[in-house]
Amino acid sequence: MSIIKSHNITLYGGNDINIVLRPLCDGHLALLYKWCADPEVLYWTEGGTNDADLSYGADTVHKIYGGVSQNAFCFLVEADGVPIGECWLQKMNLPYVNAMYPEALDVRRIDMSIGEKSYWNKGIGTQFIGMMIDFAFYGENVDVLHCFCEDYNVRSRRMWEKHGFARILEEPLEPQPQKGKWQYHYRLTRQDFARRRRVKVPTEKQFTLPVSGLQPSQLWISEGKLRLVREWFDPNDKDSGNFDPIPVKRFNGKVLMTDGHTRAVAAYLAGWDSVPVYWDEDELDMRAYAMDVKWCDEEAVRSPIDLAGRIVPHKDYERLWRKRCMEMVL
Repeated sequence: MSIIKSHNITLYGGNDINIVLRPLCDGHLALLYKWCADPEVLYWTEGGTNDADLSYGADTVHKIYGGVSQNAFCFLVEADGVPIGECWLQKMNLPYVNAMYPEALDVRRIDMSIGEKSYWNKGIGTQFIGMMIDFAFYGENVDVLHCFCEDYNVRSRRMWEKHGFARILEEPLEPQPQKGKWQYHYRLTRQDFARRRRVKVPTEKQFTLPVSGLQPSQLWISEGKLRLVREWFDPNDKDSGNFDPIPVKRFNGKVLMTDGHTRAVAAYLAGWDSVPVYWDEDELDMRAYAMDVKWCDEEAVRSPIDLAGRIVPHKDYERLWRKRCMEMVL
């Protein structure tokens, strides 16, 4: 009988390195034993007393991961193919936190650990936590992420704040010799997550183009991303600036969308013939976009109209598109 309850979701991302989050399973227990036996790793991942000799044995590891995985998506973190840590998206397990919210809300928490110390202080945790946040809201349609860290863990505090979490509670810890004196509660709602991804461009820089004249640079649309766009998109409100314009560049005689594919599809499905756009002035790797356009040509994806027939669940979007982009060879 398995100790860790696994799943079938893999997430892909990273900036300067490739990060893959794979389903955690019993085959990874040797790594968990190693990381959970290291007091220096546990110093940053575990609260409680400041015990320099803290170490968890196999039974404790089984209890932790066997228990959490029953109500969580647990992942092994790989950086450029090297296993470096683990993280999970868990249904909120603290009754007093659940009591802060209406019963109908889906409230979850994210926890993480980088067990390979040579990968500390490289910004990798911030990157894969961003992937987990995307999965929570796009893939699982979570209402609230409610996460924790203690006051001594400054890196963790900065990470949550960088991702837009608000510190909503400072909870005093028991008066005993320990690392932290306060536990901080951080919250990010689905509405705040969607709001942070909105695009604001001065009206004078915007103009309109036909939907049919926009060349995509991706092959698939995430159903979860489309759902969040529809939470703020009003198809009857074309003139108020409510729609986030699409960034475009001229490329090989085409008007290329560099982003904004999901909202372009949302507009088309709502019956819009044209959408607001603006010239993307960022320096981009056009070699990658050239490959994207080649793929689109090969599969007859020549406008958002074609993408409207390629809407897939977010877990499939990760596999079909993000994985393909990660493996792109220029």
